[in-house]
Amino acid sequence: MGLGKTIQSIAFLQEVYNVGVRGPFLVIAPLSTITNWEREFNTWTEMNSIVYHGSLASRQMIQQYEMYCKDSRGRLIPGAYKFDALITTFEMILSDCPELREIEWRCVIIDEAHRLKNRNCKLLDSLKHMDLEHKVLLTGTPLQNTVEELFSLLHFLEPSQFPSEAEFLKDFGDLKTEEQVQKLQAILKPMMLRRLKEDVEKNLAPKQETIIEVELTNIQKKYYRAILEKNFSFLSKGAGHTNMPNLLNTMMELRKCCNHPYLINGAEEKILAEFRESCHHHVPPDFHLQAMVRSAGKLVLIDKLLPKLKAGGHKVLIFSQMVRCLDILEDYLIQKRYLYERIDGRVRGNLRQAAIDRFSKPDSDRFVFLLCTRAGGLGINLTAADTCIIFDSDWNPQNDLQAQARCHRIGQSKAVKVYRLITRNSYEREMFDKASLKLGLDKAVLQSM
Repeated sequence: MGLGKTIQSIAFLQEVYNVGVRGPFLVIAPLSTITNWEREFNTWTEMNSIVYHGSLASRQMIQQYEMYCKDSRGRLIPGAYKFDALITTFEMILSDCPELREIEWRCVIIDEAHRLKNRNCKLLDSLKHMDLEHKVLLTGTPLQNTVEELFSLLHFLEPSQFPSEAEFLKDFGDLKTEEQVQKLQAILKPMMLRRLKEDVEKNLAPKQETIIEVELTNIQKKYYRAILEKNFSFLSKGAGHTNMPNLLNTMMELRKCCNHPYLINGAEEKILAEFRESCHHHVPPDFHLQAMVRSAGKLVLIDKLLPKLKAGGHKVLIFSQMVRCLDILEDYLIQKRYLYERIDGRVRGNLRQAAIDRFSKPDSDRFVFLLCTRAGGLGINLTAADTCIIFDSDWNPQNDLQAQARCHRIGQSKAVKVYRLITRNSYEREMFDKASLKLGLDKAVLQSM
């Protein structure tokens, strides 16, 4: 990640264009990255690239004025296009745009192609209905959980060479012997161009990851025990009829409790009431801030860590799985008067790039960038930051590696520190240990190629 896949792909398309294959080319990328794709096309090539995204009205406007060539009577000329490359998002492909299906694409480049790892996903189904002559998949993490996911990518690229999943899994499903690994590597070698950071940038600053085990606060211990024991009478204190806690997914509730008890329905009102009583009517002016920080071990640590990082001139990325957890962190940053930016699934594409640019400016006063691991952890460049805090880990460890690579990539001149917060003796610790085992598969098959 951060090795120039975007630039390489654009250079490849330019070379193909120079040889006489004049497109049209299709680029499919995550929403956060399409502005950057357009910027790189304009910087490095003479090709005319357009971004195809937005509301129905704005897409119709693009079709009307930017996509098709017309004759003197205003009729469309079949197979003639004003653009050379069209950049769009996964969502546009999923929404089944017939105008994209009608075009005979000479080459498609799919960024963050691990989105295709599930054989039965709707995205793969939509792509099968498109006319794609040549396919290029870009990913820093092609092998995430199982060998089946790798088959999904190979079948999409070469369906004739990899027709049967059953046969592929019979040969490589368990990967128990070194012979199997070597055979799989021999199949992958002609299809895969793999580069590591150390191959490309000898002077890249090192990355150091520290796992910080955090204790549950007394409040968290009460809620943790109540969730495990399914103690409904304790949990429903302070909750109205509309926000009763949901214990159908116990594991999710335990994760919420480890992050911050405010994430449990009805807990915030109860905790604030108890904290107000403990103050004996001498309510401090920053009452809400104190209650919020003291309720969660992770926030106690963040509260001690951020002032030191600020004093040391560092800039910080904080990743969380949960949007509501980012809401709590945002509330904390506002009350502490730390300047910040934020990207999660609710932030629109053009606003995402604007936030990245504000944070990355040389004279930027932004100190923290709050990011949702899935929305903000893919494809974007945040080398202005040199500290990464993983507030809560992902079941898929590759997603956390993707998140860390936002700041540990080519262009980073400082040493990068990663702090991973894990709650001691909790379900979160057990989950992290199990997830870490998945990295072994990637290491066995790909790292030794």
